[in-house]
Amino acid sequence: MPPITSADVTVTVSAPDRDIGGGGVFKNITLASIAFGNGTLTYPTGGVPLPAIGNFGYKRELKFVGIQEPSANGFVYKYDDAAHTIKIFTQGFKTGPTTVATNENGALVLNSAGAEAAAPRMPKTAIDTVYDTGGLIELPATVAPAAATLKLLLFGE
Repeated sequence: MPPITSADVTVTVSAPDRDIGGGGVFKNITLASIAFGNGTLTYPTGGVPLPAIGNFGYKRELKFVGIQEPSANGFVYKYDDAAHTIKIFTQGFKTGPTTVATNENGALVLNSAGAEAAAPRMPKTAIDTVYDTGGLIELPATVAPAAATLKLLLFGE
């Protein structure tokens, strides 16, 4: 499957939300929304590339982009100003260096959709229990995220 490109990202800025600072500040302040993902295009390594800043109403630069997270899709979204991308993070874990002594049975793991599959099992775990498995990881490039719409607060010129 091909990755999401900036051409696959829809930017919407309504007239009342453009330059809401009204000239009273030295930077423009804009509210925008972006929509991307369709379950068939994969997450690109390094993040979802955004269209040019002109699509958001800016000519020179973006100084800050804040993101209002969607209500409950389980992902965390961060703006990468150096790459002008939206990075998506999910819960993941990394196994330690200890050699596996036995393949002990354990509870089945729930995926991001909350579905339980035949694998993987986490050895020495109990059913219906939450474990701290470490920090967030960037979404793997093999994942095709479902449609998402994010609200953005942008400051720039």
